[in-house]
Amino acid sequence: MSQFIGVDIGTTRTKVGCYDTDAGRLVALRHAPTVVHPDPWGGRRDANRLAAAVGDLLAQLLADPAVRPDDLAGISVGSVGEEVVLLAADGTVTAPVLAWFAGHGQQAKTALGADSDWAGTDETFSVFKLRWLAEHLPDELAAARTFTSLADFVARDLLADRTAPVFLNVSHASRTGLLDIRAGLLRTDVLPDLGLATLALPDLIDSATVVGRTSGGGVLPAGVPVVAGGHDHMCGAFGTGVRTAGDVYVSVGTSEAQVLLVDELPDVVGPGLDTGIFVAGGLRFVHRATPSGRYYQAWHDMLYSGVPDATLWVELAHVVDEVAPAVVEADVRRARLAAMPMEVTRAHAMASLLKGLAVEAEATTARLGRLGAVEIADVTVGGVAAGWQTWRRLRQEATRRRLRFVDEPEATVLGVAVLAQFGVTGRADVPVHLTTAETPGGNHEHA
Repeated sequence: MSQFIGVDIGTTRTKVGCYDTDAGRLVALRHAPTVVHPDPWGGRRDANRLAAAVGDLLAQLLADPAVRPDDLAGISVGSVGEEVVLLAADGTVTAPVLAWFAGHGQQAKTALGADSDWAGTDETFSVFKLRWLAEHLPDELAAARTFTSLADFVARDLLADRTAPVFLNVSHASRTGLLDIRAGLLRTDVLPDLGLATLALPDLIDSATVVGRTSGGGVLPAGVPVVAGGHDHMCGAFGTGVRTAGDVYVSVGTSEAQVLLVDELPDVVGPGLDTGIFVAGGLRFVHRATPSGRYYQAWHDMLYSGVPDATLWVELAHVVDEVAPAVVEADVRRARLAAMPMEVTRAHAMASLLKGLAVEAEATTARLGRLGAVEIADVTVGGVAAGWQTWRRLRQEATRRRLRFVDEPEATVLGVAVLAQFGVTGRADVPVHLTTAETPGGNHEHA
């Protein structure tokens, strides 16, 4: 009879969903744009407006007749991983939230120099956003006492205890650059050297930890357990049953993430890869993000602007065998299309790009397998693109591994809700259906 709410604050959209344990699925979903305000570096957000937007979505969700407020047993919040909120001692927000994909971090990293100890750290990580704020908004930084992730800020905002300590879940901490992944501890020694000496570190907690209960002063009834969430890709993986060392999950969205779960991290992780702590089970992960979604969106806007997605996929199905894969150089964000036929159409160009991204994805899986010293036979794939049969076919034809596609289009918000279930009850359903790519005869099998 229990229901759990998941909140997914994504790059472009924020979604709230209600998972019903009896139905074994999401029974209600609401969404709205995740607002980003333009600035010269690529965008920033307002944490208070985002929290208010989540409140509005929760109100809409609870108005759905499928949602039973008296049966709500938990809520969790996930979000993109690198966006941080500066908080004063009284909990008020002191500065804008810098968008994870914007150029603030790159500028701050470059200013530190190629010989700095941070040269090998991903430029999107939170540490560079904090450094940028120290340089460009010093008064706002000076007013702050500590910081947390965007998801944990929203989760804390739901609590009855307004004086609760500021916390940061380990999943999001993995994307700050401040977490010692092997030890599972935030580093206390680096903030002064980055001009962040006035900041105190938040309390580090495990994902799926119950951090308190709702106040009843908002749209949710009083006493609903609030569960610490995590990075959106990791929550999506958890919801699809990727929970064991050796499991691989591919999340296809604005960026494409591949995650390999491991018991112990490899001694050396090469460039373009990062590591972290998973949302459950004490597992670590090796992760690679590629801008596949941004490649796709750029070409879509150029070739298929205003065209229904169904039309795009019908056109691709007719020409996909006529072109070779593009050469994708993800590390330098460059793609070179294959030779085009004389009677080239927009579908030929898009098909070549998508084939190239499929080849790049298989190369990433192989690299993760070598690092983890595991034979990867199955890969679980989630995201909106995975719902299209032609896309599935392109991905499957690029590999000999069995790809298991998540039929649930909202795997991430479902995963956040199931993480809430795990935090409250100690068990977690696997409420998604997995299917393999269609065979040439048009059949597919459940995995």
